[in-house]
Amino acid sequence: MSGGIGERSRNIASGINIERDRDDIRSSALEALQNGSEATHARDDALSPREFEQLVESSYQVDNDRIELECRTLLFLAGRVGLRKGEITHLSPEWMNWTEGTIEIPESDPCTKGQHDAEPCGYCRRRAEDRVETKNITLEEAADAVRHVLDEPATVPDAQITEEARDLREEVNISFEDALAQQWQPKTATSAREVTFDFDVRVELALEEFFERFDGWERSAATVNRRINRVAELSAVESRVYPHALRATAASYHASRDISIHALMSTMGWADPGTARAYVTSNADQAAREIRSKHR
Repeated sequence: MSGGIGERSRNIASGINIERDRDDIRSSALEALQNGSEATHARDDALSPREFEQLVESSYQVDNDRIELECRTLLFLAGRVGLRKGEITHLSPEWMNWTEGTIEIPESDPCTKGQHDAEPCGYCRRRAEDRVETKNITLEEAADAVRHVLDEPATVPDAQITEEARDLREEVNISFEDALAQQWQPKTATSAREVTFDFDVRVELALEEFFERFDGWERSAATVNRRINRVAELSAVESRVYPHALRATAASYHASRDISIHALMSTMGWADPGTARAYVTSNADQAAREIRSKHR
């Protein structure tokens, strides 16, 4: 069980005011159990504008036309548009709104990218496994959660707590089959969003060529890694290059253009303003541009 009951208990104990109604007890405990911490990001690994352009130039050195286009499209999707690897892997023509110049990432979209027809891909299977491991709780954990939201748990009979715990566990837990049926899903609720891609004509042209030749990204998440590694090896870039570092590069690029915190949250699919604020307040390009403007 990742995180453990200690973290769950701290979530609950952080301050939940409830009445002693059984529905309130269960819903309050449920809310606390699902209050996970935000994932860390790769802001420190964001590439400079020069490094990113070096990668783009290196994509033209790939000696296979199809792979060359895939590599360059991946660089733009991750490093300029800011898509996650899972979003790129499941990109389909239905997500593209060419009139508005946006990629519309849905709340759910059944994955059929497995090796066999109508089967989900390995990425979605791992996500489903992670959801089961993270979400599911034992009866003891459920009982502990219920006790933490009671004002005086010692006065409540153990049988009643056990009954509440069973109901809570049934509400929280999910089977692997149910989790798999819900894939593909965005990482978070805010990840279902519209992402603009026509702010850069190179991105627009790359996507147009890609979808003229291919019916979306038909390969695995592992192939995304291999394509990006290939370009990195061809380039002179010494920094670590991987999908999430490229996504951080996109966030840094947007922040350098004076984009607001809320607009950055929207385009990147972040729920926490602090994540966007970290990019906006620490952007070296924006700071340098402002300093130069003051001395001219």
